[in-house]
Formats: sequence, C-alpha cells, structure tokens
Amino acid sequence: MLAGAAACLLATVGLRPVRRTVPYLGGVTLAAATAGAATAVLGLPDRRVSAVLLAAAAVALLGLIADVGSLPLATRLIVESVAAGGVVLCGVQVTLTGDWLDGPVSVMWIVAMTNAYGLLDRLGGALAAVAAVTGAFLAGTALVLGDPFLAVLAAAPAGAFLGALPYGRARGRVRLGPSGSLFAGFVLTCAAAALTAGRGTAVIAAGLLLPALAAVVGAGAYAARRPRRSGQARKAAPALCGVSAGTGTAGLAVALGWVPAGAAAAVTAATAAAFLSHACLRRGRFHAFHTRRLRGDGFPARYRRDEVMRGRPVGASAGAPSGDERQRGRVPRPRSAGNPPPPYVRRG
Repeated sequence: MLAGAAACLLATVGLRPVRRTVPYLGGVTLAAATAGAATAVLGLPDRRVSAVLLAAAAVALLGLIADVGSLPLATRLIVESVAAGGVVLCGVQVTLTGDWLDGPVSVMWIVAMTNAYGLLDRLGGALAAVAAVTGAFLAGTALVLGDPFLAVLAAAPAGAFLGALPYGRARGRVRLGPSGSLFAGFVLTCAAAALTAGRGTAVIAAGLLLPALAAVVGAGAYAARRPRRSGQARKAAPALCGVSAGTGTAGLAVALGWVPAGAAAAVTAATAAAFLSHACLRRGRFHAFHTRRLRGDGFPARYRRDEVMRGRPVGASAGAPSGDERQRGRVPRPRSAGNPPPPYVRRG
C-alpha cells in the first residue's frame, strides 16, 4: 500500500507539468515514478525486481523513440526480446518443462503480452485503468503467496497508473503512448511470471492467463474493428476493467486454494480462444462487407437505394469502372456538420 501510494503521488505531481509541455514524456514519467516508489520502499531491491525495473526502463525508452520518430517493427521486437532475455537470466521465467525450452517460451510470452498492452493503449483510457486494477490484484496475490518484493513490484505501477487517470477526463481518454503502454505490459507480465515460477503446471497456466485476459480481449477487439469514434473507445474501458477485476478475483481465489487452478486456467483459455475466434470472424465479415460495398457486388437493395438517392451508383466511392469513360468529380464536403453529404457530380 505504501508503494502504491508513493507511486500515485509521484505520478500525479510529475505528470502535471509534463502533459502541458511535452505530452509524449508521460510514459517515461510513469516509469520513473514506479522505479522511485519501489526503490524508496524496498531500499535495495532483490535481483528479480532490479532486473525487471532496468529492463522495463529500456523498453520505456524504446517506446519513447517509437513515439518521437519512426522505428521498424523488427528493431522493436529485437530490443524487447533482449530485455526479456535479461529478465529471464535473472530468474523471472515460466517454468513449464524445467528444461532449456522454458527460456524461449518466457521471452516470447513477455514480448507478446507487452505488445498486447501496446494495442490496449489505443482503446482510450483502457490501459491506465486495466493496468491499475491488474497491478493491485497481482500485489494482493503476491502477499497471499508470501512474496513482498513482487507485491511492491506490482503495487508501484498500479499506483502510478492510478495517478494518471485524472489527466484524461477532459477528452474522456488517457493516451500514454508507446512508452507507457510497453512499460506497463512488461512490468505486469514479468510480475505474473515471477509469481508462478517453480509451481505446478496448472498454477502456472492460471497465473499467466488470468492477468493477461483483459489485454488479450482488448487487443483482439482493436484488431477486429478499430473504433472510429471516441465514444466506442470510452465504452471499452469499463468493460475491460470489469474483466480485469474478475480475473484478479479468480487469481486470488486460486492462490487461497478456493478454486482449482486447472479449472480456472481451462475456463480462461476457452474464453480467450472464443473471443479471438469471434474477433477474427467479425474482422473478415467487416472487410467483406466494405469490399462488396465498393464493388457493388451483391449489395443489399436498401443500400443501393440509398446510394442512388444520394446521386451516385453503388461502388462510386471506389472510383469509376474501367469501362466507364465519363469524368467524375466530387464536391468538397462542407465543414458544417448539419448539411447532408454532397452527391457526386458527373461532367461530360
């Protein structure tokens, strides 16, 4: 609780001047607040916490570079893999087989979930809220399991992202950029992996899948159909917070022995697989719908009637067909929102 309160205070004080002058430094400010609170509470952190904080700082700087300028995807994945490999060498890894294969699996899992949180940042204020709720429940689970160092590591980012929530009320969203999103995903994923190290297979599966379900659902929702309106993005934040709170409660129940770990892992995996399948099918239908609209092939009658009433044939938005040599021009859309969209004007 002390680490979370200190990180929340540092983030609130640090973000006020940063958001006004240099907004893309918000993620670096949150990373500094998290590291400062964890160091102040623990004094000299143990090896795992120090490795996670150092690697997360490198990932935050990587996100800052990607926010300021362009960064190739291959370079980004390589740097994230190197940071995850350093954390794995310090003892934070997924121990599924107890063999050398655990290292590559841990690196791939950390990199995948870090980028999932990066997509979650594009759903409005979902990242800050989900990171705060997930970190709080991970801290409670670490206390139940008797690991205060990991409890501080999870509570510090929870407090920092909780302090970032008030800065998004003006526009209804909190965008932290690649720096803050990658930092949050890296720290929370490493904390969950460290909590499950050395335990049974069912406990490892439940401990990894439960905190990651909200990020997976958010990334799948964004990939299926990107929200074009801010209202759609604002609606995603409460739903994802509810998912994160439910999975956090289930994780506490598993840690206390009230719920079997195998059943919780199976239900979580089935839920994630069903949602991702639905998202993929929805994305396919969405693209097929717009492709048919642009081509005019098999388009419903009511949409064809709407297109004709606006003065243009079906598929005119995609450009003139190859066989039609008539020149077409489009009247510019007026700036006033109350006017109807202008029709296409045919000349010649």
